[in-house]
Amino acid sequence: MMSPITQQLISLVKGQVPKTNRLVEWEYIIRVAREVSMLPRLATMSVDFSNLETLPSYALNHFQAARCSSELLKQHVYFEAEGLVKLINKISDKPPIFLKGAAYLLAKYKVGEGRVFSDIDILVSRELVDSVENKLLVYGWIHDEIDDYEQMYYRKWAHEIPPLMHCTRGTQLDIHHNLVPIISGKAPDIELFKNDLVSICDGQAKTLAPYAMVLHSAVHLFYQEEYHHGFRDLSDLHLMFSEFGESEGFWEDLFLLAQRTNFTVELGLACRYTNLFFNSSIPDKWMLKSDDFLPSRLTMLLFDWTFYRVLQPQHPLCKVSYIGLANLIALIRGHWIKMPLPILIQHVSTKAYKAIGEMIAGKGAFKKNTDKKLPENLPKI
Repeated sequence: MMSPITQQLISLVKGQVPKTNRLVEWEYIIRVAREVSMLPRLATMSVDFSNLETLPSYALNHFQAARCSSELLKQHVYFEAEGLVKLINKISDKPPIFLKGAAYLLAKYKVGEGRVFSDIDILVSRELVDSVENKLLVYGWIHDEIDDYEQMYYRKWAHEIPPLMHCTRGTQLDIHHNLVPIISGKAPDIELFKNDLVSICDGQAKTLAPYAMVLHSAVHLFYQEEYHHGFRDLSDLHLMFSEFGESEGFWEDLFLLAQRTNFTVELGLACRYTNLFFNSSIPDKWMLKSDDFLPSRLTMLLFDWTFYRVLQPQHPLCKVSYIGLANLIALIRGHWIKMPLPILIQHVSTKAYKAIGEMIAGKGAFKKNTDKKLPENLPKI
């Protein structure tokens, strides 16, 4: 069963504003929405809250503050994107491709309105990763302190390099060369995702085509281990289905790309749970086809039990039953699909060893990679 707060959050995402709520109910909605990074989205939906006299001033004030916060984030992302584009375009004639939250916002899609995200994600060709990283290191971007094992994990097994942060502005940046970890054996031919790229930033940068953007969102949601933002990410998919679904060829292109990249299960799960939670606008033909992508009935019993819980807003006010067990199952599954069993055992053992060592001797028990020198042959400023 979904809690009344979850049901009302779903209604708000769909533009349906409750008019009979008591003040305490609005307080609970706002507290939960803020916790799961949804308050700015609700505040910037197409509904004009300022004209709804039935809303208490308490709720209107919070929505207005969230709108201001969303506008500030928007300005910040536009500023950072302009700088990143200038730097990267000095290295290559292949413009960077923005992903996820930054892409939604920069492309001015409805899904980007009020979308909260903590970092900017870009995709560059694998052969350009080192050059882009070196260039950014010259211009004030730095890596956080991580140990040698984490360095190896990112450089050898992952689909991205260690995160970067600007030394003065604190902006977080993830540089991807693929969409899922290389070690998983499921990393797609990334060129398949680069068809029909959409120009942004006055043609100086790109985003994925809408159908590729939707598939990436589905893959990102169902390839992770932690689902604190699962409800927000599921609402992304619902909004994109609503916004792009009526475009000619969208569904054909989406399902074809899923089949060509072997992400049919992820697309099937995305269709199933957006339909379950939001009753999304997925044509019957494609809903039936997505059902064919799903695993066996026994597996789906476990998936439904787990995802029905972890995709709800995770807040004590929502009172999701057995949420701890559901999160544990999702955590195990997330690691399982990302790594072959021998690598997974090595990874978990290393993490456990480090955690126990830090519990006994403190966080300084493991030497951090603080003496890592800057790469040689840095580009000139």
